Amino acid sequence: MSDRRSWQHGTRRTFLKAGAAGVFMLALRAEGGIATAYAGAESDRTDSSDAAGDARFSAFLEISTDGEIRITTPTSELGQGVFSNLPRILADELDADWADVVPVMPYADAAFVSPITGRHRTANSESVAIYYEQLRGIGAAAREMLVFAAATHWGVPAAECHTTNSRVRHAGTGREATYASLALAAAELPVPEEPRRKRPEQFTLIGRTIERKDVAGKVTGQTVFGIDVRLPNMLFAALRMPPTAGGEISGFDAESIRNMPGVVAVTAVDGGVAVIADNFWRARRAAEALSVEFSPASASGLDSATMRESLHAALDDDAAAVPFPEIDTQNVGSPPRPLDRSEMEQAMAAARQVLTLDYEVPYLAHLTMEPMVCTAQVTDETCELWVPSQQPDRGREAAASITGLPLHAVRLNITQAGGGFGRKWEVDFLRQSVQAAAAVKGRPVQLLWTREQDVQHDFYRPAFATRTRIALSDDRIAGMHSRISGQSIWRFQAHPRLIPGMADPTSAALLIYDIYDFPNKYIDSVEIPWRIPVGLWRSVTLSQNSFFAECAIDEAAVALGRDPYALRRDMLHAHPRIRHVLETVAERAGWHAPLPPGRGRGIALSHGFGSICAQVVEVSVNEDQLAIHRITCAFDCGRKIDPDMVLAQMQGGIIYGLSAALRGEINFRNGAVIESNFHDQPVLRFHETPDIVIELIESDAPPGGAGEASVPAVAPALANAIFAASGKRIRRLPLAASGLRLAQPAREQRGERVVGARP
Repeated sequence: MSDRRSWQHGTRRTFLKAGAAGVFMLALRAEGGIATAYAGAESDRTDSSDAAGDARFSAFLEISTDGEIRITTPTSELGQGVFSNLPRILADELDADWADVVPVMPYADAAFVSPITGRHRTANSESVAIYYEQLRGIGAAAREMLVFAAATHWGVPAAECHTTNSRVRHAGTGREATYASLALAAAELPVPEEPRRKRPEQFTLIGRTIERKDVAGKVTGQTVFGIDVRLPNMLFAALRMPPTAGGEISGFDAESIRNMPGVVAVTAVDGGVAVIADNFWRARRAAEALSVEFSPASASGLDSATMRESLHAALDDDAAAVPFPEIDTQNVGSPPRPLDRSEMEQAMAAARQVLTLDYEVPYLAHLTMEPMVCTAQVTDETCELWVPSQQPDRGREAAASITGLPLHAVRLNITQAGGGFGRKWEVDFLRQSVQAAAAVKGRPVQLLWTREQDVQHDFYRPAFATRTRIALSDDRIAGMHSRISGQSIWRFQAHPRLIPGMADPTSAALLIYDIYDFPNKYIDSVEIPWRIPVGLWRSVTLSQNSFFAECAIDEAAVALGRDPYALRRDMLHAHPRIRHVLETVAERAGWHAPLPPGRGRGIALSHGFGSICAQVVEVSVNEDQLAIHRITCAFDCGRKIDPDMVLAQMQGGIIYGLSAALRGEINFRNGAVIESNFHDQPVLRFHETPDIVIELIESDAPPGGAGEASVPAVAPALANAIFAASGKRIRRLPLAASGLRLAQPAREQRGERVVGARP
């Protein structure tokens, strides 16, 4: 994109306001041949037009006189499909022809703040859930205004008109008019406060697999990711970063590279030094040659072997353990319920058998295909950014703070992202880009991390150890105590919601599943005060706690002489929707079908993000050779916007989680990360990927998330399958640490790679 104006999202826009009571106040206004509809909070910009006289900001909907229906998606496209799915929700209520719809990438502004979360962000697999009703309301209101405009022009009752394919029609007279021809008149009309929305059976776009608007651009290379941004007179920045995680640079000698080809400037940035040059290769070569002094890092001296010992030793520290209350994830907003340790201990004392099980998982990198990248341009009056960000509101605030400019003088354009997984939630690379651009004011600067920097300076998913004690009585679980040790993400990031005396939810939540019906549950946590940078990873707390919780349930089932599937099912009487998902996956996987020696199935369940996922993994084990034959998944995410996109998210999440379970591990030596690239942090390749069978369950429940939901269950289902096949328990990830090597199943055992929902 060489033309800066290409990042101005359309022409002549204002905003739509959302009432405090949740009624969507829609405003259509004609300006320069455009009718624009808006929803959300009021824009925080005080200026309304650029040098060409066009308004800079819109919120969601524009209908142009040439027939284009431009719909801005409020959240970031990370590959999960919101670029098409969110506009589709609005377009369905609008009765727009999908061929007329042009999705538009958003920018950071209060107009896009969700009325549910109070944030403009992409996280928690929540995009569809938090904007679904809002977008429907905008589309329905705009449709009614277009109908009224047509009815007034024709002199007929609006009730006699109907809409379809971007047209208003009157059956009695045979008249019809396009939305494009009606937009200007509709813009002058009052806004309906409670527009009539479609019934689900009237949907024409929601719930169907249709053209995904971003596929052609990605296939042809026209889609602009953060790394693709090109602007006139642009410079490029490369980093020199410390060898240790979280380290700092105490000094550098800019003169040591001043005469190298292409070098324009050298400047300190957060956590390193940026070398700015006329192309990235020259900037990188100069950064590598720069004379630098490093200061001791807080992670200096840390080694993985001793860190593992500390994690396990912390499990014995009763005095340091902080409790975590029970949170009813089925009733969001209900107050936490304190758990009773004394009752749990009484259950342990009275049990006929107590299992004590220790598990552990390592630090994990995010490994997005697109490394960290941001382009910034700073002047004395403005700052503009082009960045693949999951947190545009905080990123914009950070840029304003660095430059000293008012918030309205900062524009943050959100590009498409080559993966996010929680890494692009952080704003460290954005801050560095703004700091670099401030050193060469007036010229845009693209700052790009190398893959090695991306792996060795990540905000890692923390390593954790747990000890789970399970009280067994007769044929049931009579109590369970799980303690987790590791770093607190919230404490590292000074999260304002961290409550004194309560364990960090990103560590401890769902360490014991709240949905299982057994008494005397108790969770606590021991924080390790390491200063290794840690952050959110795809599926957050469930990324580790599903492994801990579902492996423990399996071990309890075996000790009770119960079938692992049957035990879970019998503890889900109070949750019929979840139980149905579990029953579906067992049926689809042929849970009770006999298997030859050396082959086994494992089952696991996870619930979160408003969705339920159950998986069965089938493997064979021959000494140290592991073959994964099939992964069967049943998934209920409520109402689906596009079943095919849900399937894609299930596939991607399973492969992502399986890659981490097999080989994912970040190790430290004297505070420095040993791993550096995909050669020693490999993801599954196509030929290594097992058959994946997915059953999508029809549901009228509100839409839930799909982007993270299939990640958590794959590791425990795999570990439980290995036990079923070999009698060997896997209590430590990755599997490579247990000496198991991945082998390929025989070709004749491999069938269809993915099977969708059965009709």
